[in-house]
Amino acid sequence: MNMQLLLGAWVALLCSYAIVAVMRWNLSKREDDHLHFSDSEQQLVATQATIAHRLEVLDRWNTILLTLTIVSAVIIGALYVYLSWEATRTTVRVD
Repeated sequence: MNMQLLLGAWVALLCSYAIVAVMRWNLSKREDDHLHFSDSEQQLVATQATIAHRLEVLDRWNTILLTLTIVSAVIIGALYVYLSWEATRTTVRVD
């Protein structure tokens, strides 16, 4: 089994997690934490609702990608240990 291919896929998964985290951080800078109730600020309220929805979506993807990154790292690590153990377990028999 080619471990470089698995590590490449894991790095791609890690990079996608980092990209989503940076996107969320950048979007959260535009978030306004104040409450707006007046009729004259309806556009501001709609904008903040849109930003809040986008942040929720990015949070969901961030959680999914982080979980996949950790689980795949554990699986790849276990596979590497198993393959290393199998390589040293085989002995050459001399007759």
